[in-house]
Amino acid sequence: MSRYKIIGAPWNIPGAKNVEDCVTSEEVMIKAKLNYTVDKCELVAKMPFKEENADSILDEVNEGKAFLNGTNVFRNCPNTYATYRTDVNIPLGNVKSKYEVVQNISAFNFFDGAIGKDKAIWQTAGYFGNGERIFVSAKLPDNITVKGDKIENYLVFANSHDGTSGVNILFTPIRVICQNTLNAAIRNAESFIRFRHTASVNSKLLSAAEILGISQQKAIVAEQMFNAMADVKFDDKSTMEYIASIYLTDAEFERVKSIDEKSGINRLFTRSGQLIQDAQISTRKVNMLYDTFNYYIDGPGQAEFRGTAYGAYNSITGYYSNIANLQGDKRLDSLLYGNAAKVTQNAVEALFEY
Repeated sequence: MSRYKIIGAPWNIPGAKNVEDCVTSEEVMIKAKLNYTVDKCELVAKMPFKEENADSILDEVNEGKAFLNGTNVFRNCPNTYATYRTDVNIPLGNVKSKYEVVQNISAFNFFDGAIGKDKAIWQTAGYFGNGERIFVSAKLPDNITVKGDKIENYLVFANSHDGTSGVNILFTPIRVICQNTLNAAIRNAESFIRFRHTASVNSKLLSAAEILGISQQKAIVAEQMFNAMADVKFDDKSTMEYIASIYLTDAEFERVKSIDEKSGINRLFTRSGQLIQDAQISTRKVNMLYDTFNYYIDGPGQAEFRGTAYGAYNSITGYYSNIANLQGDKRLDSLLYGNAAKVTQNAVEALFEY
């Protein structure tokens, strides 16, 4: 049994609701408290009332150009907008005039269109903060297998109502043996699709069947790629060099090799103090290297694939899914769209190059 804490799939985080018992979109929305709508409104500036400007301010108040409340004067801000929840009138974020709202129901319409109405195998759904950001995940009916290692395919729909990001639709395979390991099995950014909040965003979401087709094609590619990785022998030394090539900059990697070409990388993983100091490697990076290699040795599901390129690759995805100290929406962002996503995508390319 692994010594690492199992913390669930990347979207099993605070704020998420388990909706596996839901059958319909309506049931998921109610249980995850996503049954609210969002609208856009003009912004108003709040400024202190000054006695020396009283006459002109009062004139503008009488003309309807401003209004007073206590010791403050309020004026409209032309061409500036905010989004807000219509059920509780809570502002969610500042947006531009051309910003197009994508309602929460659109997420479920997407799944109904892509998988079939009421046929989605719902997993989790939820929102952050006051509802600024939402996500829904569902399992697809088709699985892939790597040397007997079952991998289930998921679609994740994420959206922001605060203008910080667009609509993100991610296809990701997850190993059943350790349902918490993010295996972003696709070699490039086509593993997820992004739509900006422009006038055409809602019409683009209607192309659900096409998006699902891309996902199914990616699943076939992922299965072939994973099986090829599992056939490539990779000893511990090669795995250390591979992990180091992912986390270290080119300059850091070269410094380690120049100090001790034969065993410098190995000494880095044993946390040799003198080498770390001479090579100017941060403690944070050294700990990442150490934890990733330990996951390679005894992480969930690693026993069968240790000594292969597939096992080496899973050490990277396993680190970010199980060990990296990120919580809540920061963890979700990192795994799906941020640094962790970039690293796991680079990990595939680096493995082929290596």
